[in-house]
Amino acid sequence: MRKLRISFLIGAVCAVVTVAGCSIDNSTLDEPGTAHIAPVVVGAGSSDESAVLAQVYATVLRSTGADVSVRPDFGDRAEYLRALDAGDITVVPEFTGELLAYFDSDAQATAAADVFEELSRSLPQGLSVSDYASAEDRSVMVIGQGDPRDMHELGDLAPHCATSTVAVGSEFEDTALASIPGCTFGVVHHVADDPAVVEELRTGVASVGGLTTLSPVLATGDLEALSDDEGIFRAQNVVPLYRSGTLAEPQLEALTVVAGELTSADLSDMLGQVRDGKSSVEVARTWFDAHA
Repeated sequence: MRKLRISFLIGAVCAVVTVAGCSIDNSTLDEPGTAHIAPVVVGAGSSDESAVLAQVYATVLRSTGADVSVRPDFGDRAEYLRALDAGDITVVPEFTGELLAYFDSDAQATAAADVFEELSRSLPQGLSVSDYASAEDRSVMVIGQGDPRDMHELGDLAPHCATSTVAVGSEFEDTALASIPGCTFGVVHHVADDPAVVEELRTGVASVGGLTTLSPVLATGDLEALSDDEGIFRAQNVVPLYRSGTLAEPQLEALTVVAGELTSADLSDMLGQVRDGKSSVEVARTWFDAHA
């Protein structure tokens, strides 16, 4: 699992697909307003992104004096939602657009603020989100550096779509391809991973690629990302999902440090350091010391 993304089937948590039938057991929680400082467990998936973000949230929460631990390597979203329900974990890092799609598959919002507003309304009883950060992992379309076509934004694709093959990675929001104005691709080729997208671009099998903004292959400088000024692809901002009533006011305020300070450049840099061998604990602490 990467970025806690596996399935959009709400049935993993509820017996029905509709949100109205879904709730989190709140029987062990305090009544509203009675939250107190208690041990906090931050859940993390098995990806680098999830591990780093979990350590970032754990670090800011520790600054309040709370006893905070990180529980790594959840298998998928359904697993950590069960753990939240059971009270085994307190908070997990998420991405706004994916969480919205999980709880409301019919949602149409794409802009960051709109996605967050719809997400807040769609959450089942017992779950809450704090403010989102500017750091994101939105889908992005790319071309090779030196591509002879004069393309810099998604709208520039229109004259070329019918004769183009697009290679898309597993994390790319391919359902939004149909929303690109005047564009119907000749072939959409789903590949196994992001390096495979790069390979198809390099060999000329595809002329356009679909990745996400935190993909490590973008850091090589061999690709040019096309800007999405119209918000075709749904916002995917970093956000903490937590069990309602379990965080005291100082801890809720601490979460706003991440919302106010964490940028996409920060997160990309931390991920690069982890992939180069540094521990996620170390890079999260360094980031916190520089921004707290």
